[in-house]
Amino acid sequence: MKIIRVLIVPWLLLSACRGASAPAPQQQEIKPDTVTISFIGDVMQHGGQIRAALRADGSYDYTNTFRFMEEEFKAADYMVANMEFTVGCKPYSGYPYFSAPYEIATEAKKSGIDLFLLANNHICDRGATGLKKTIDAYDTLKIQRLGAYRTKEEADTSSVLMVELKGIRFAFFNFTYGTNGIPVPSPYYVNLQDSTEIKEHIAVAKEKGADFIIALPHWGEEYHTEPSWLQKEYAQFMFNEGVDAIIGGHPHVPEEGYIYTKGDSVKRVVFYSLGNYVSNQYFSGYTSTGILVSLHFERDAMGRLRMLMPDWKYLWCFRKGQLLEDYTVVPMEEFMDGEEFKEGGKTAKQKESFKTLKEFYPKLIKKDLIKIISD
Repeated sequence: MKIIRVLIVPWLLLSACRGASAPAPQQQEIKPDTVTISFIGDVMQHGGQIRAALRADGSYDYTNTFRFMEEEFKAADYMVANMEFTVGCKPYSGYPYFSAPYEIATEAKKSGIDLFLLANNHICDRGATGLKKTIDAYDTLKIQRLGAYRTKEEADTSSVLMVELKGIRFAFFNFTYGTNGIPVPSPYYVNLQDSTEIKEHIAVAKEKGADFIIALPHWGEEYHTEPSWLQKEYAQFMFNEGVDAIIGGHPHVPEEGYIYTKGDSVKRVVFYSLGNYVSNQYFSGYTSTGILVSLHFERDAMGRLRMLMPDWKYLWCFRKGQLLEDYTVVPMEEFMDGEEFKEGGKTAKQKESFKTLKEFYPKLIKKDLIKIISD
């Protein structure tokens, strides 16, 4: 059972080094008093996904979207996802103006996700109506949210989310590089990538006694596996100000990650982009690949706090008919070790998709996206 204490607190107001490449680690043994916070990337809702979820009675079923990942999500003490769409505005549609059925949010929460990130470039796709319906829906679900607010006044009291887990206090904040040129409609407010505002968020987190500060940016260049110079600059800026971990999204492909260690502790972490969790993008194997990242924190026998080595898993999104009758996501390596994959698939679509995954996986591993840097 997840035990979470939440405090909404007032908003008062890298250059990357090369180090040892890091394959996905073996799952480490986690002590009962260790806190695990996990993250997935962009939960997208393209038109093909919406049509695949539609049932004969007019309802939408997203069970398979999280079917193979629910156990992983619920194993975390706290689970975070970027929800890159609005909900409830008919007609439902994907790119370029996203609006999805309410059922996707309901199923996401049911799967074990605790925090929805709203600061992204599609949050204003349906204007004020889309923002209202989305925020209303999430509040009705009683799901925690960050990044978009009903008013500036709400943003002033809610842009830093304080969460206490097993006696350790975490601060989260979320921002986006922009909203695709669509002005944020009054009276709504979206946290944007602004160094002054970010600095204020970090100051508030410190004032409220955060043991660890986690930044959740929506940033970078789409379809690039390397972070941009601006991402690196902002990452270094946030580290200098006191952020401990940065978990990013938006590029729709996994980007490089850097884990900075000193002794037996991790000093800071940046995963520039976790890629897509689920989408209808199939430009390359990279747009079908996401990362599940799990950060671990503990208080030792002397009462000292530290961040431990994170775990990460590559995920693979199967589109309609490639594994099931609709879209689903699997842990890549575990699936490839299973009998179903080894048998090569039953239908023509399965055979082709399994072959694609088999051919892409060595390219992904050779890419060496995750680096461990010893200070």
